[in-house]
Amino acid sequence: MVIFSVAGKDLLRFLGDRRALVVSLALPLVLTFIMGLSFGGGLFGKSGISAIKIALVAEGIPELLRDRFTEGLEESGFFSVSWVDSNAADFLVRNGEVSAAVVLPDDFLRQALSFEEIPILIWKDPGSSLKAGIVEEVLSRGLREYQAGEAAYLGLWPEDAAAAGDSSAVDLVEKYFEGAFSTLWQSWREVENDSSWAEFQERTARIMDRQVALVEALGQPGIELEVQDKVSDQDVSQSEDINLFNYFLPTFAVFFLMFGVAGATGDFHRERKMGTLQRQLMSPLRALEFVLGKWLSASLQGSLQLMVLFLGGAILFQVNLGPDPWSLPLAIVLTCTAATGFFLLLTLLCRDEKMADNLKTIVVLISAMLGGNMVPVDSLPPWISAVGQFFFNYWANLSFSHILVSNRNIFEEPQPLLILFGATIGLLGASLIVFILRQRRGGLL
Repeated sequence: MVIFSVAGKDLLRFLGDRRALVVSLALPLVLTFIMGLSFGGGLFGKSGISAIKIALVAEGIPELLRDRFTEGLEESGFFSVSWVDSNAADFLVRNGEVSAAVVLPDDFLRQALSFEEIPILIWKDPGSSLKAGIVEEVLSRGLREYQAGEAAYLGLWPEDAAAAGDSSAVDLVEKYFEGAFSTLWQSWREVENDSSWAEFQERTARIMDRQVALVEALGQPGIELEVQDKVSDQDVSQSEDINLFNYFLPTFAVFFLMFGVAGATGDFHRERKMGTLQRQLMSPLRALEFVLGKWLSASLQGSLQLMVLFLGGAILFQVNLGPDPWSLPLAIVLTCTAATGFFLLLTLLCRDEKMADNLKTIVVLISAMLGGNMVPVDSLPPWISAVGQFFFNYWANLSFSHILVSNRNIFEEPQPLLILFGATIGLLGASLIVFILRQRRGGLL
């Protein structure tokens, strides 16, 4: 058929341009590779944000308590802890080797036991503001809980608040809690003839008994919060292993697809400038055959580009290709047919190649920001999401998210693909009408 002859001619020219092939296929994979180095996943190990590196400075805390504190922080999976002195912490923060340093006073333990005000410093790396901010927020919440517990304790037993300012009580704390743990233990073993030991023991036992009673009381809240994830049975098995590349690769691929399809539909003006368009129109070639041939060629180029990218992503980054063999290919084809119809219409509405190129560049950048190529579709503000629905790439990104991230087939989430199909028909019909009108008015000569 004549349509396939027109499409075949453009395809051969596309496949012969090696530089264009390298740019359209390599750049999305390179960007995904960079995201892999930043977040991990695929060949780079388990996906997810790496643990936040923090330095702790507290020279007066016994080693045993340090080990328990470190174990509690690192078991959460969010923090990687190193205990250093203040000079080393300052160096690590200034050189970006840790996101933040938490500096506790040397007599932290004594101040805590004697209910004194405890000054705590946070040194943050400005180059890692997000992670440093997380450290600050976690510490602030912990301190608020501590202060609430302390206020509750002193409200119940105000006599301990008065004892907190007693210099003799402070001296006892300093005597039996300062120094290395081995030294403390030895001093506790040698208190038989120490008259102050009985007083210290009684006071410490009373405080600990009250603390235990308070913790038990606060551990039984009157209101219980229960959080549940509501996912389908199919998603439960995958919720523990989320591959971030399932988000990254489709958005990069669609972004570069728009540039590729925009360039492919630009052949109209190049052929018009060289005179080959006029010779084709003087032949028995009909307007419908010409428009369909150009549309088919650009759609096939885009489909080939996306299929190679997704296959490369599956090999390099373990990108999910969907729950069945037809959902992803169908989404690819409909994305490319809608994109081709969109940019073919823009091409036909412009009077020359320069005007078309400028308009397409502006449209690509705007649609990328509004349609979910810069920010995931699910994270777009409501007003941007409402505007983005007028662009084909919004529905393309949404369909890829359903298939790759949620692992759903096209029958579970048909709306995005149905809209892409409708956009394909509408945009192709509009392109044909504009082409015929320009031909009748002599605008193609």
